[in-house]
Amino acid sequence: MEYVMNQEWKFKLHSVYGQLLFDRKLTQSFEQVKANKGTGGIDGESIESYESNLHENIMSLLEKLKANTYQAQPVKRVYIPKKNGKKRPLGIPTILL
Repeated sequence: MEYVMNQEWKFKLHSVYGQLLFDRKLTQSFEQVKANKGTGGIDGESIESYESNLHENIMSLLEKLKANTYQAQPVKRVYIPKKNGKKRPLGIPTILL
């Protein structure tokens, strides 16, 4: 039974990846990051600078995804305060994927 579940999970992951292979989906994702007032990661790229060449950046990312050459960048770690005075870690990925 576990084998069947793993096959289903593999299919779901494959389907999710397939959804990324459209420029409109990548553009929608960028717009969501922008609307959420996202910030850049360790590469220093800002929303504004990425947006200034949005079409070229999206098409470059799309090429990498289709060619299976995309490599995720390291995530910036910051600590944000909690109500109890402690801090919790938060990972901020880069904008320029």
